[in-house]
Amino acid sequence: MQLAVYYVMTEPGVSLDHLKDEDARNIKFVKDGFSWWAMLFPLLWSLYNRMWLVFLGYLAAIIALVFVAEAFGSTTGGFITVLATLFFAMEAGFLKSWSLRRKNWQTVGFISAANLDEAEIRFFDRVSKTKSKVRLPQGPVAPHTSDTDVVGMTLKR
Repeated sequence: MQLAVYYVMTEPGVSLDHLKDEDARNIKFVKDGFSWWAMLFPLLWSLYNRMWLVFLGYLAAIIALVFVAEAFGSTTGGFITVLATLFFAMEAGFLKSWSLRRKNWQTVGFISAANLDEAEIRFFDRVSKTKSKVRLPQGPVAPHTSDTDVVGMTLKR
């Protein structure tokens, strides 16, 4: 069984300490990793997920790659386009979480799970335990050395 990592994101102003039912319904679990839909239909995928800046950036990149293809030949340009699409699909989860953060959503945690249902169960189980004053064991905290975190193959600011 392969586990995936999910970003757990909440709307602005939502507190996990005082989580209401309507707030809990609006929590988003964004799978970090490769997305087949983002690879097969990158422009439609970004529009469907309401990621306007990602859509415009990908469109600009594809237009630039068309000019590269004309300059270096269609084979090289096609190969570069396929690589760019694969990179886009690998970073789809990060791009989705980045778009939500631009809308002031907060990342409140990360959950490792086999699928979305399991991620939701694990997260809400953890939240209910912390509400009942049972604290989860915590390990040592790594020192904060920079304002830039590295996630996947891109820099997250």
